Amino acid sequence: MRKSLKAQFVLITVFAFVFVAMVIGCGSKEKLETQISGSWQRTEGDGTVEINLDNNPMSLVFDGKTYAATIDKVNMGQSSVYLKVATDNGASEEWTLHQIWNDNGSAFKLSFRHNGTQEILASAG
Repeated sequence: MRKSLKAQFVLITVFAFVFVAMVIGCGSKEKLETQISGSWQRTEGDGTVEINLDNNPMSLVFDGKTYAATIDKVNMGQSSVYLKVATDNGASEEWTLHQIWNDNGSAFKLSFRHNGTQEILASAG
């Protein structure tokens, strides 16, 4: 009987340790907004897209223009950030940035949906 109790205690302790390690590991992850902020190379056509979502004022810069942005929603499950962006004509549009991870999970590209178009961005830095 004592061996059974010891085995159960060891098993519960191991599971508790693994659970705590997972919670601590997941809690220290960088915010999605920070992960996607930076310089991105357009995969079709020339130019880069500068994304600044981790500092105020938030903005995106591409095609020689700076667009003010606010985060509408972050969906961690879909690795997506939904933005409200002030366009040239003063209207507000929804733009989306979505992470596309490689097979081993070591790097990602961005799917950038804006103005009715979608393009893939690769890290420029």
